[in-house]
Amino acid sequence: MRKRWKTALYAAAMAMLLTACAATEDEIQRVEQEDITPQTRPEKTEAEGEEPNVSEQVQQPEEEGGEALEEGGIFETVSNSPVQVSIETDKKEYKDGDRILLITNYDDVTVSFEGNEAASQAVMAEFARRKEEFEERLELEETLEMARENPVVDGSVSYSEENWYTVERNDGRVLSFSAMWDSYEGGAHGQYMIYGVNFDGTTGKVLTIDDVARDRAAFQEICVQEMLRQCEDLKARGVLFDEEMLSAEGLQEILEGKMEGAEWYFTENEIRFISNVYEIAPYAAGSIDFDISYEMVNEVLKEAYRG
Repeated sequence: MRKRWKTALYAAAMAMLLTACAATEDEIQRVEQEDITPQTRPEKTEAEGEEPNVSEQVQQPEEEGGEALEEGGIFETVSNSPVQVSIETDKKEYKDGDRILLITNYDDVTVSFEGNEAASQAVMAEFARRKEEFEERLELEETLEMARENPVVDGSVSYSEENWYTVERNDGRVLSFSAMWDSYEGGAHGQYMIYGVNFDGTTGKVLTIDDVARDRAAFQEICVQEMLRQCEDLKARGVLFDEEMLSAEGLQEILEGKMEGAEWYFTENEIRFISNVYEIAPYAAGSIDFDISYEMVNEVLKEAYRG
């Protein structure tokens, strides 16, 4: 059955953000890792490929009283100017004896606007809110029980829930991230979704299309028509679903819906809209990027956000 990832992003479950609470059973352990080497993030423009690299884990003795141990490590400093951005991957493993039931990875983002503490606090508060949602929706006990009762393959592969961030534009006017949620709970492949998180480079405010467009109607018309043009190329290559397999609103309304959601972000050279898997194409096609050059939209963007 095809799944609509736009719905998954905004539905109550926000499929990408599932819940975390403390494990209560003694046999469920979090394994401490002394060091985490830099990881390779999942590719986001093709069908799901290899899992991110995971460094060797070092088993630590369980603390007295059976208290769970955590693991985590610095991923990298990803941007220095004009806003300093660093990302620390919060990585946890949950085990039943020697078998890993679940791996969670979440990118903790730290930002510092030089001389602008208010903007720094606004962005940090937004990322804190997003991590809290991820943890609240993981449904840890249920997920662990499901992993025990329905081990993946022969037990050598674990369930996973992950959320990754990448800096896409950082020029003092805009601080923009792409984000990727990735989940595997058995089956032929996992599921993933890509979306954007965009901030004003002066205030730290989360940006919507209404915030950045000087003429919203003209901006939408330019972007949707260009996305439709690019879809014609994809149709010619046999990438997209046939028209009858699309949802009732049809291709144009699906693309117009990108103006309301989070499936877009700024890059250095364009504004990128994303169609996630199963929305207009099969899983094997991967997520589809629609790049709209700044030359096409600068006149209908507010000056602060032009490229």
